[in-house]
Amino acid sequence: MGRSVNRIILVGNVGSDPDVRRTSAGTPVAHLSLATNRRFRRNGEPQERTDWHRLTFWSSAAELVEQYVRSGSRLYVEGRLEYGSYERDGQSVPTADVIVHDFVFLDPAARDDGEIGLRDVLEDDPKGDAEQGVDDALEPDEDLLPV
Repeated sequence: MGRSVNRIILVGNVGSDPDVRRTSAGTPVAHLSLATNRRFRRNGEPQERTDWHRLTFWSSAAELVEQYVRSGSRLYVEGRLEYGSYERDGQSVPTADVIVHDFVFLDPAARDDGEIGLRDVLEDDPKGDAEQGVDDALEPDEDLLPV
């Protein structure tokens, strides 16, 4: 079987403050929504559409997001798409999440003198804890599922 790729790159604005929780093992996980806009013409008239993307950050990345990201923050993110579902009122609700592997704050206030992002955490993480938190294939805890 040939090689496959599951990669997504987004640049957009955060819709609300991150929701940061911990798994039963104590690993921090942050969820937030990111808005991306696109412009196009329909019947010669300019249109604009906003698409919302659900982002998930693990471990040290979740802690950085909790500390620096607020509603309206501008982010560059790279990650993979992961599909799932949960039950609500007896109905299965499909989900699509971007599991973030790398990100950069694009707001000058968050960046200070330079870019702050997951790469900075990984470089300062000799044990590799941050990267393991991103790559762990953990099953979501019941208390982390959306309601």
